[in-house]
Order: sequence, then C-alpha cells, then structure tokens
Amino acid sequence: MPKRIWLAVVLALAVRIACLYFSRTAPFYEPVILDPKYYQDWALRILAGDWKGEGVFYGLPLYPFFLALCYKFSNHSLLAVKLTQSLLGVLTVFLVYKIGGKIHSKTAGHLAAWLAAVYGPLFFHEQILTPESLGVPLYALSFYQSCRFLEAPTVKKGAALGVCCALAALTKAGIIPFVFLLPLLFFRDKKSGKFPAKALAAYFLAFFLTLSPVPVHNWVYGHDFVPLTSHGGFNFYIGNNPKAEGVFAAPEGTGGNVDAQIEDSKAVAERETGRSLKPSEVSAYWSDKAWRYIRENPLDFIRLSWMKIVLFFDAREISDVEDYSFARNFNPMLRFPWPDFSLVGPLFILGIFAAFKKIRHRWAVSLWVVCYIAAIVFFFVNARYRLPALSVFLPVAAAGVLEIYEAAAQKAWTRLALCAGVLGLGIWLTQARLVENTWLKDYINAGDAFQERKKYDKAMTLYQKAFEIDPEAPKANLAMGVLLTRLERHEEAKGYYEKCLQTDPANSQALNNLGMWYERGGDFGRAEELFLKAIEVKPNSSQAYNNLGMVYGKMGEPEKALQAFKNSLKFNPSSPRANTNIGLIYYRLGAKEEARRYWERALELDPAFGEAKKALGLLGAGS
Repeated sequence: MPKRIWLAVVLALAVRIACLYFSRTAPFYEPVILDPKYYQDWALRILAGDWKGEGVFYGLPLYPFFLALCYKFSNHSLLAVKLTQSLLGVLTVFLVYKIGGKIHSKTAGHLAAWLAAVYGPLFFHEQILTPESLGVPLYALSFYQSCRFLEAPTVKKGAALGVCCALAALTKAGIIPFVFLLPLLFFRDKKSGKFPAKALAAYFLAFFLTLSPVPVHNWVYGHDFVPLTSHGGFNFYIGNNPKAEGVFAAPEGTGGNVDAQIEDSKAVAERETGRSLKPSEVSAYWSDKAWRYIRENPLDFIRLSWMKIVLFFDAREISDVEDYSFARNFNPMLRFPWPDFSLVGPLFILGIFAAFKKIRHRWAVSLWVVCYIAAIVFFFVNARYRLPALSVFLPVAAAGVLEIYEAAAQKAWTRLALCAGVLGLGIWLTQARLVENTWLKDYINAGDAFQERKKYDKAMTLYQKAFEIDPEAPKANLAMGVLLTRLERHEEAKGYYEKCLQTDPANSQALNNLGMWYERGGDFGRAEELFLKAIEVKPNSSQAYNNLGMVYGKMGEPEKALQAFKNSLKFNPSSPRANTNIGLIYYRLGAKEEARRYWERALELDPAFGEAKKALGLLGAGS
C-alpha cells in the first residue's frame, strides 16, 4: 500500500479516536432516545435470545445483529462498539481510495481518501448507533465490486457483488434500483463480446439468496409476506403527503420515535379501515395514501420531488437524530473547519460535468448516483441518508479538483472559466436552503437525552435554550413539564402542560400528564375528562387507558377500571403494569386465581417488577 494512503488511514483513525474521546460528555453519547435507542434495544433483545422479534421486521435487520455481535464480544461496552464503527470508517477511507483509482487515477484516489479521512459529517455519524455506520463501507465495497465486475464479469465476481449489494441493502435499501439496472451497462460496451449471462445469473442468485432470510423470517414468524421491512409504506407517506416538505416530519397522529411510529401507524390505519391489519396491510394503507396524493396532485408532486433533489445537495446536515452543526456545542473536535458538503457538493458537480469524459466507468457512476438520489427523493431527505453516496461523491469531487489544477497548469483559461462557472452553480445549489433548519428540536432532543440520563440540570438548561428560539413550542413545554414532574415541582409542571395544550390541544401526552396532576390532587372528575380526551385524540394510547383505569379504581368503579386496564393491555400486551392492575381489580372482586394469573404474567414479562411481587404477597405467594 502506498505510503500516502497509510498516512491518510492513520490520520483517519486519529481524527475518529479524538472525536470519540471528546464526545463522551455530549448529550447523545449514550443511545437513550430516537433511532439509536431503537437499534440498541433491538440488539439487546437479540443478546437476550429474542432474535425472532415480534414477527415481521419493521427496520432492516443487519445493523442490530451486527450491534448485538459487537456487544457480545465486548462485554456490552458502548465504547468498544463506537471504536468498531470508527474502524469501519477507516475501512471506508481505504475503499474510497480504491474507487478513486478505479474510476479516475491514483492521484484522485489519494485525494479522495484524504478528503474521506477528515470529512466531518462522515466521522461524526460513524459514532452514532444507526445503520449508516455499517452501511457506508458496504455501499463503498459494493460500488468497487461493481467496477471490477464490469471489467471482468466472471461468475465468482458476480456472486461476490451480489452478496455485497444484498448486505448493503440490509442496511439501507437505496441500492436496490442500481442492483436491477446494472446489467443494462453491458449493452453499452460493444467490445465486451458475449453477454455475460452466467455471471449475471450468479450475481442475482447471490443477491436474492443473501436477502432471503429476511422474507423467510417475516413469513415464518410474522405469517405475512413482507420482502424486507414493514415500514416502507409509512416512510413513503412521510415523504409524499399534502404537508410534506422533503424532510422528516411525523404525520398527524403519529409519534416522532420509532416505537411510537410502529404503534401509531398501525393504530391509525386500523382505525381508518375499521379492521385489524397485518404489517404488510398497514404499509399498503400508507403507501396507497401517498399514491393517492401523487395522482391527485401531480404538479405538487413534481415540485416536491424537485425540492427533495435540491435538499439532497443542501450543504447543511439536516438530521432527524443528531445534528452535526449542533454537536459542535458539545464536542470541540467538531469546531475545526473540517471539509463538509459545502465543499464536496460543488466539487462533485464540477467533477461530474467538467471531468465526465475522463471518468472511467462513467456510466456506472452515473447510474449509481441517479439511482441512489432517486431512491432517497422517493421518500425524504436526511443527512445520514446522504452518507452512502460519499463513496462515489468523494472520488468524483477529487476528479473535479484535478480538473481545476490541470486547467490552471495548462493555462487553459476558457476551460478554467467553465470550471469556475460549474463550481459557482454547485455552490448556488448547495446553498439554496429551501427549508428552515433551526436548533429547536435539537435542544429539545438533547434535553430529553440528558433527562433520560438523570442529568436534570443540563436538561433544564437545554430546554431553556429551546424556549429562546420559540417560547410557545409545544414539545419544549411538554418536555419541561415532564422534567419538573420528575423533580416533584408539580405546580410548575402543570403550567407547562397547560401551555403545551394551548398550542397543541391534541397532544395526548400533555393531556395524560395533566390528568395525572389532577388525579394526584384528588380531582378525579377532571382527571377522567382529560384521560378520555387523550384517548379520543390517540385511541391506541395504552398509557391513557391505564391512567383512566387508575382513576376509576379510586372512584370505586371496578368494572370500568377493569375494562380500561384490559384496553391498556390490548394496546401494549407486554406491559407488566397493566397485567398487575388487572390482577388488583380481580383481587378486589374476589377472583383471586384470576388475579394470580395476571400477576404471574406480569413477572414473566419483567421478573423485577416490584408491584407484581408485592401484589402476589397478598395471596401469600410472594417471591
């Protein structure tokens, strides 16, 4: 390996270790909220032996199994996981070097590798527990193998490429259009001779065999035919609806985190259709709504799609989990002017236009870029969704730099002026800023993360920062109310819940929490009213039904309480609390064996659940 690449690899590793070191005090270091929490919880369930899950996969499964493997061999060390992901980032740097050499020149490969080594958003996202940390190197490997396959389409290379593409698809499905269109490139090459039918057969066979455990799992354990995951239709609707702006925004009536989306998307679909739905039917419900919007509003859809294309090239890192620019407030390593998309985006556009004829495998590059952007634009744009494209964007950007250098060295002023014009167009595109991107949600999310980690003073400071941006923000008022409730400052918390409901009257959680405030004060009538309102706006709220049952129990209406608790259990069958509460009502009604059954079920779900143990003690069978 050339010395310069060793230096780039060492630099990449050093930068990543330094970034990881300084991130330890950041609010999102531990995966306690949003997507990182979802994937961590999934990995921990796998480690506990629950590798089957609840049936059909909602998310793509490769990353959680990878995460579980990392935890298994590191004794559950989060630091070890992040170091492993950083090493995968170093592998990405090397693969970018190989791709640069394959599609342009060794010089372009070196330059692209150095860019990848210090590309801020790349090493930043590598340390977040999301599938992109595994997907980026798999995408890079897939494109590199594609180039090798196009050069010499053997059965062995076809099989290797099929496996790589399938693994990449199991982290992010955006590669799939490229997989199916790749054979078209052989029709362009007149010198290739015989069409490589056997090699392509091996390619597709390896691809489908590698993917096959997922649909088989979904069919066997979920009794539903879902080729990959059941969230495709919901995500499609997020990106294509009357209120869509091209970035993530949870549809009305659904939550912002993954678990809430799973529950709410199903509940809304079942409420609208009036029947119980399989995961595939839930997905179809949402995709049908999106297609209906597209058919009825074709011009709006075209405008929205163009908007998403521009957003894909937005220099800002518009995130749904952890914002790169926001993280600079907590990590001094990120305050350096590392290269980001404001540099790479315009250089890529320069490379693809000004240096196109000098790019080897130019049609593979074009197909890769068009297919991936189309796959993202079909849904919605997100900073981390752009990362898998970097394995091609960085080498092409390096080609753009070399084009400028060559034009200047040769004093080709017309060519240099053309480069400047294309570069200017790229800068304009990346700075278009079609949507507002404040730090409001980031301050709230960071506060939530600190609150989950019981760092309440830091959480309060961040919520106050959110109020400086928007004092009326319902999520900020709700979050502050929750924090003050935890601190037992109940009177202050009540004010924040009420303020939240002034701007968001249908906020189920605020209605719940305010109802609990009235319940605590003995105003059961007002509490009942608020819990019923919470159920009205969110009929699948297990929490609201449980709270309503508690109120009915205190009001001396055990039959109503029992029905409310059973509704709570219906929407959350794995709730030890609902099982315990049902048991308590049966105990009061004299049905002791029925009570025992529910308490034992609660302890099956959570052996450490103290309330169930205490309840069993009423029967003289405590454990």
